[in-house]
Parts: sequence; structure tokens; C-alpha cells
Amino acid sequence: MKISTESTLDQKIPKGYRVYQIKGVDGSILAKKGGPSAEDIKNKATYEELRNNQKEFGVASMMSKVLRNSLSEGMSEICETYVSGRLTAQFRNIATFEEGKSGTRPLYLSKHGHNLNGFEFNTTAPYEDIFGAKYFVKSGSRKGQVILHFPAFIPETTFKKPKEATNFKINARLVALSDYQYDMGEKVYRAVNKEFHGKYGSYESPMLPLLKIPIEPMTAQVSLDLKELPDQMALFLVMAVSFYRYENGKFQHLSKESGMTIKQVY
Repeated sequence: MKISTESTLDQKIPKGYRVYQIKGVDGSILAKKGGPSAEDIKNKATYEELRNNQKEFGVASMMSKVLRNSLSEGMSEICETYVSGRLTAQFRNIATFEEGKSGTRPLYLSKHGHNLNGFEFNTTAPYEDIFGAKYFVKSGSRKGQVILHFPAFIPETTFKKPKEATNFKINARLVALSDYQYDMGEKVYRAVNKEFHGKYGSYESPMLPLLKIPIEPMTAQVSLDLKELPDQMALFLVMAVSFYRYENGKFQHLSKESGMTIKQVY
């Protein structure tokens, strides 16, 4: 079973599947045929818990999609095939930290987002394993600002890199995601700060060679271009190391050997 945010009219429904909608879930639910009917799931009391879980899953799916859509093209290439489902499950777990009836519990990223610290987008090349350099991450002078500092390091001995790699880049994205609360009147989940949801700031290093001589220290500021961020928001610092092979005058991204992680949630 999965939730699609596209209109069912625009979908070609696979053979053996059916599509239905549940109030409070922003999207259509695609499920295999058999078992209870869509009408049963929508209305029968025996499936109330399932409906409530699907509501929370729907919000988590939207959060996952917003975060992934906020990444650069190169960063998105690092994501392994099933990262969407893994990330959605992590966001869905946020609801369990609050008391209340499932399907109405808030998803407070501002309180519990730190539980996603260390999430790896490519489990075959974990970011912390391939990038051995010591560096520093600290909050800036205002909310929505992070300072990165990389002391001088020798790339050839620092990275656990692919044999064919000749160059590398360091990328960072600071993405704002809103808390979600359940509207008891409308019986739907809503973003508390919708206008800030998905805003981001970015940093990308130059293309650097993988040599046995140290690179110069690098200091970067990653910030959202906003004067003030409200409460009930979380900031996700996503960091990536991309490896490249220079061949025939072009850089080829070795995305499957590159690493990316949620470094820290503020």
C-alpha cells in the first residue's frame, strides 16, 4: 500500500490494484485488491485504527517528499532506491512521541526532529564512514543560520573513496520543515507554518582534486534567506560528499559511492 499525491485521474492503475481516498490524507491510496473493500476501510469501525495510521502516514509521506524535493539535483542522485519509504517511516515515528489518539496526534518536528539525526540516504556508502575529516558545525547568530568549518585536510588519506574517483565536492542544505497539527473541525492535518515549509539555504564547495597535498581550510555559512523564523519549525541540515571521475573533459558523478546524511536537526 502506498500514498500518491497525484490525482487518480492522471494515474494508470496497475492491474490487481485499486485506488481510494480517506479524509485527512492528502493524496490517493493505492492498494492491492482483495481483503476488505475500500468502502469497508473508509467506514467500518473495525478499520478505524488503520484509517488513523494512514492519516499519520500521509503527513509523514508529505514531510519526506518536501525534504527530498529541497535537495539539489546532485544530492538527489545519491539517494538509494527505497530511501523514500525509510525516511517516511522515520517521520511517521515522530507522532508516537506525543500522547493522544492515533490519527490526531501532532507531528512536532521542532521537539522530536533530532531523532532523525544520522539518517543515511545511501546505506551502501554511509557519510560518516567515507568522510574522515574533522570539521565543525555550529549555529549562527540567528535562527536559520549554520556555520561550517573544515580545517585543512589531505583528501587522499581522508576519504574512503571509490578507486576511480579523481575529484570531490561537499554539499549542504538547510531545510525548514513545519510542525503538523490535526484540525479537529476539518478533520485534516495542517502545517502550522505552511509559508516556511520547504524553504532552504545551500552551500556547495568547488570541485576539488583528490590529492596527497592538503586543501586550504574552508568556512561556509548556510542560511535561509529569511529575517525571522517562527517557532514550531525544525531545520534539517543535510550534508553530502560527492565523488567524481574526470574523463574525456567531463566530470561523471559517482553517485552510488557518494554519501549523504541528516547531520543535525535544530
